[in-house]
Amino acid sequence: MSIKQIAMVIIVIFFMYPTYLWVTYIDETVIEGTAYGFDIGTSKSVVYKKLNFAFSEIKKSNDRIFFILKVDSSMEEFLATKRDFDIMVESRFHDVGFKKFQENNHWHFYINGSVFDTIKLDFCDEKLCRIHRHRKIFELP
Repeated sequence: MSIKQIAMVIIVIFFMYPTYLWVTYIDETVIEGTAYGFDIGTSKSVVYKKLNFAFSEIKKSNDRIFFILKVDSSMEEFLATKRDFDIMVESRFHDVGFKKFQENNHWHFYINGSVFDTIKLDFCDEKLCRIHRHRKIFELP
């Protein structure tokens, strides 16, 4: 390869990478219809039952889904963390966990524990009213 060809390859790579980052960026809010395996207007219990399936459609094969849990006095010894600390937990979303999720109107999930790859489900009057998806593969300065 000549110097000119090598320079062209470097220039193409230099411009393609930002294009790739821009194309893979997602920041959208859905307030009606269906998105990411969830239907606006669905009850919390139905949304909870769909979590595993919906996340399997969003994530790649090795990705893991986390949510933030505030440690209370009943968990602090088991988790070796003082109460009122927030920890990231991976869940399998079994039926026994629904009660804790039902208490909240904002469910925020982190793909691979990253704040740069999230999905947030908001509930109004016990029904799903907003789905917000955010993904960026880069950190802005």
